[in-house]
Amino acid sequence: MDEYRDEIAKIKELLAEHPHGMSITEIAAQLKVNRNSVAKYMDILQIQGAVDGRKMGTSKVYYLSARMPALSVKQVCTRPFLILDKDSHITDTNRAFTDILGTTSDRILRQPFDTLPVQVMEGGSIQQIIKSALRGSGQRVQGKITHATGKARMATLLFEPVVFESGKPGLAIIIDERAAQPVGGETDAAFADILGMLDDQMEYVLRYSFDGTIRFANETYCRAVGKSKEDLMGRQFKPLVSPEDADRIRIHLGKLSPEYPVGMIEYRAVMANGEVRYQRWKDRAIYGDRGELTGYQSCGMDITDLVFSQQKVQKAQETLQETIASQTEELRDINRQLYTEIAAREKVEQQLLATQFAMDNAADMVFWVNHNARIQYANKRASEVTGYGADELRDALFSDLFPFFTTGRWDGVWDQLKKEGSTTSNTSQVRKDGTQIPVEVAIRYLKYQNTEFACCFSRDISERARMEQALQQANKKLNLLTSVTRHDIQNKLTVLLGYLGRTKKENKDPAIIEYLERQERAAKEIRNEMMLTRDFKDLGSEPPSWQNLREVVSNSVARNSGQEDVRLSADIPDIEVFADIHLERVFDRIVENTLRYGKKVKEITIRTQLKDRGLIVTVEDNGIGIRPEDKDTIFDLPAGDARQAGLFIAKEILSVTGISLQETGEYGKGARFEIFVPEQDHRIPA
Repeated sequence: MDEYRDEIAKIKELLAEHPHGMSITEIAAQLKVNRNSVAKYMDILQIQGAVDGRKMGTSKVYYLSARMPALSVKQVCTRPFLILDKDSHITDTNRAFTDILGTTSDRILRQPFDTLPVQVMEGGSIQQIIKSALRGSGQRVQGKITHATGKARMATLLFEPVVFESGKPGLAIIIDERAAQPVGGETDAAFADILGMLDDQMEYVLRYSFDGTIRFANETYCRAVGKSKEDLMGRQFKPLVSPEDADRIRIHLGKLSPEYPVGMIEYRAVMANGEVRYQRWKDRAIYGDRGELTGYQSCGMDITDLVFSQQKVQKAQETLQETIASQTEELRDINRQLYTEIAAREKVEQQLLATQFAMDNAADMVFWVNHNARIQYANKRASEVTGYGADELRDALFSDLFPFFTTGRWDGVWDQLKKEGSTTSNTSQVRKDGTQIPVEVAIRYLKYQNTEFACCFSRDISERARMEQALQQANKKLNLLTSVTRHDIQNKLTVLLGYLGRTKKENKDPAIIEYLERQERAAKEIRNEMMLTRDFKDLGSEPPSWQNLREVVSNSVARNSGQEDVRLSADIPDIEVFADIHLERVFDRIVENTLRYGKKVKEITIRTQLKDRGLIVTVEDNGIGIRPEDKDTIFDLPAGDARQAGLFIAKEILSVTGISLQETGEYGKGARFEIFVPEQDHRIPA
């Protein structure tokens, strides 16, 4: 019993510290209490009218109720009003309201509200507005009221949440008749009447400035603290409470803001006769036109009798909770049986047993994901690989398994799937134990009977990754051996060319000299081919990676800006491309080719543009350009001269990741090389 009361009290204190609201999961984590127990406590608090809840995204958050007491409405409000219970039945009204309808109170009390000739002209149906207000959301709408004589009048209807003394929620409907406001001396008399009514209230009413100076206190509060209004006005508001409660009050007031100006707090205070009483205060922070805090309006009430009553019925509540728990478990068993039967019938009716079996036993991992990135289905292979049970995977976030597909990124992926139908990518997948494995993910958009979802196939490519890594290591060793061998051959060719040159000088026989020249040309061709293998030695030795295009182009421009009378410029945005690690060589080779063969080149410009969902990088010059008949052959591998293989090497480097290169310039006006990067191979840096 004590544990139950303590947990309820802790939940209310926690909600008081979080006026923006908390979900059941957050409350359970903060208090280290079972989530089902927290849900049970929140149901009880909602029945008591102590808390309200609202939907926020896919979850529901709860916060302390800011409802006004139903009794206060009747005692304070001078406008026409009705009080409704949670079933929308009229429990109270005043003479002003019955006069507007042309009836008497005994004719409408205990009657459903929808029997009255009252209509709303905005904000949806009146049932929706009442339902929203009962949940704690006050509303102000324009309505029409018809008198018993048939005469209709327009009025502003205020729907304000209230709470009855029993703790149950209710609703006050107040008619705001601005046209009936008195003027002149009548206004002063009305104001005096309001102050008199505040003095007659059973609740405490206070108003004080932001520094705590009391500006108004009603007679009820003065009697409780044993002081007159003259003694309280102009003094600091300092209730006699414990140091712990004083800190709670300070923190409570500090959390009020223009967005959430109203808060509620309960504490014990010492009265004028020395008795310790329980009090509940509803505080409203008041702000000026510029958002500055000007003071507080507080309404308090003595809840000592309520606390004692709660203690008396606590035993009965425990018995009730046991009964509820027993019946809830029975209902859960019935619900589980019902869900099982519904699932079995749906499978039979839709004739999807064969497809379901194939999905469950597929060699790849299969996930069905909805538009909110929640997993709706996972097959056996998915459970085996991830280590999660089927129940754990169901309704889990897709990003928990695939960190790349964050909630924000999933929205873009979903839009892309609806437009293109499918997408494929290599990424990493997280197991339950925290380890990551490389996977190939193929996602396809599907729509079945007005239900949209994405079918994701995930394949473990760990073995492929290991093979690729082993192949890369073998390539590195082969490149190292090739580099050493090429260096040795080049040294020997240098010696051979040297001896051939000396032999030509010392020999005068024309026939022998011709043979020596042929040998010299053959040796030089061998040396040029060795230079070509040098450019290809590291191609594909490392996996492609995301590279900052602006940095790559800037480095190339810096290396090639030493040419006289040639201006080299670049206008590249902050963007990344997925390419071979030797991407800089591409721009080096294109610029080198332009400088060597362009003739009359005075300016080279590198820029980008987005077109057809891809990225186009252009390298343009103002030279003579490329003849039409040579546009296709300039990228071929020339025979015998590696110095002319620059464009061939550039195209081969780009082709590693599917990037294309072509020449689109107009002969006589300059060359224009276009590099096309597909959509999936370029991105904005995070």
